[in-house]
Amino acid sequence: MPKILRRWWIIGGLAIVLAMAAGWLFSRSIKTGGVRPQSSYGIPAAKPMRYFGDAARHHDYQITAQTLHQWLASGRPVTMIDVRQPSGTEGFDFGHIPGAHNIPLQWFGTELTATHSYTKIVAVDGGVMAPVHFFPLPRHTPIVVMCYDGDGGEMTPAILRLLGYQAYGLKDGVSSWSPLLNVWPAPSQVTNLPLTQGSGDSPHLNAPVTGNDVLGFSWASKVKNYWTNLNRTYPAGYSRPWTISPQALLAALSGSNPPQVIDLRSRANFAQGHIADSINIPFADLGANLSLLSSTRQVVLVSRTLQDSAQACAVLRLLGYHAYVLQRGIVTWSSILGTIPAPHHYPVVAGP
Repeated sequence: MPKILRRWWIIGGLAIVLAMAAGWLFSRSIKTGGVRPQSSYGIPAAKPMRYFGDAARHHDYQITAQTLHQWLASGRPVTMIDVRQPSGTEGFDFGHIPGAHNIPLQWFGTELTATHSYTKIVAVDGGVMAPVHFFPLPRHTPIVVMCYDGDGGEMTPAILRLLGYQAYGLKDGVSSWSPLLNVWPAPSQVTNLPLTQGSGDSPHLNAPVTGNDVLGFSWASKVKNYWTNLNRTYPAGYSRPWTISPQALLAALSGSNPPQVIDLRSRANFAQGHIADSINIPFADLGANLSLLSSTRQVVLVSRTLQDSAQACAVLRLLGYHAYVLQRGIVTWSSILGTIPAPHHYPVVAGP
C-alpha cells in the first residue's frame, strides 16, 4: 500500500475511534445510571417497567372530578379512598367527597393487607390519635384514590395497579372537586423560577415496553411497607411524601450533590420550557429507559401537575431508586407553563 494511502487509512481509523469515543462519552454523560439498584421489596423490574407504556394508553389511570361525579350520579359501584390526614383545615374531617373512606396515607399498607373490617385508633399527623376503619379492598370494581393535590393519590393507585386492582387517581386531587377543598396556589402566588427553552437533553430513547405488568395480589405483603417508609428521615430539602419544593430543588441544583432531574412531559412541552440540565424522558417511555436514571443520586421527577411524576416515583421507589416528585409539578415552578383548571362545585360533607 502506498505511504500516502496508508497515512490516510491510519488517520481515518483514528477519526472513527475518536468519534466512537466521543459518542460513548456523550452517552455516559446522559446514562448516569447503567446498573439498576437493588429493590428492598424484592421486586424484579420486568413487569413494573411495563407500567408506564400501559398506563399511557389508559389516560395514565387518572379520572377527572367530572367523570367521578358522573359515576356516582349513575350509581356505578366505586370505592373512594381519601388518603389525606383527618384533621386540620385541609383534612378529611373539614370536608370530603360524600361516600369516601379516610385511610391516612401512612396507614395504607395496613389497609392493603386487611382481611376483614375493623376500626383501630392510630397516630396521624400533628400528634393526633384518630379512629381509622380498615376493610378488604374490592378486587373487581373500581377504586379511586384521592389526596390534597394528587401526590399520594397517584402514588397509591400506581402500586395498586401493579398488584391487580382496578385503581385510579383523582386528577389534581380533591382540589378539583370543590373550591372548599382547593389547595393549589393561584398563578399570582407562583414565583416564576428560571426556565430553559429548546430540546436540551433529549436523548434517543428505546420504544415503550408494554404487556402484562401485574405482579399479583400476593405481593401486597411485600410492598405494604412502602407507605410506612414515608415516615423515614429525608435528606435536607426533601419532605414527605417523597417530594421537594421548587425553591428547594433550585437550591439543590446549585449544591455540591445535585439531583438528577427527569422531565416526564412530551418533547413539545419540554421544548417550550424546562428546568436547566433536566433530561426529557416522556412518561410512556420511562420503563424502557431505566438505564438513563442514576442508581445512586436523588432522582427528581417532573410532570405538568405532579400526577405522572407521583406515579413514576412510586414505581421507581419499589425498584430501589431514590426517587422524588417536584411538588405540584412544573406549573408551580413557573406559571408560564400552565395553570390548574378552576375546581368544580360538587357536594362536600364534613366530619369523619
